[in-house]
Amino acid sequence: MNEPVFLCPSDDLTEGQYREFQIEQDEQPVWLIVTRQAGQPRGWLNLCPHQGRPLNFAPDRFLTDEDNRLVCAHHGAVFDPASGVCVSGPCQNATLRDIALDESDGRILVTFPA
Repeated sequence: MNEPVFLCPSDDLTEGQYREFQIEQDEQPVWLIVTRQAGQPRGWLNLCPHQGRPLNFAPDRFLTDEDNRLVCAHHGAVFDPASGVCVSGPCQNATLRDIALDESDGRILVTFPA
């Protein structure tokens, strides 16, 4: 496993808010979506499984529906924040790619497999 990478202080990740982060993996930028659900940090690659486009419509700006589910700004796919599964739209039942997050000592960290 690679060494954990610091994303943000724990206090910067509010329950139900979606945030975008960029980190480097193998000297390439990788864009993430990070949120807090039921008190736990959750993260995915910022790529819609429908066409591989980012889900946000502007940097660090995401659409949500009335249930605070993540909505792809390009094609309207709706993703459940607890599972990352598309519950409606053009890629129904597809899943966002999970990213391993840890919370320790007031910090949110991400670890990518080697």
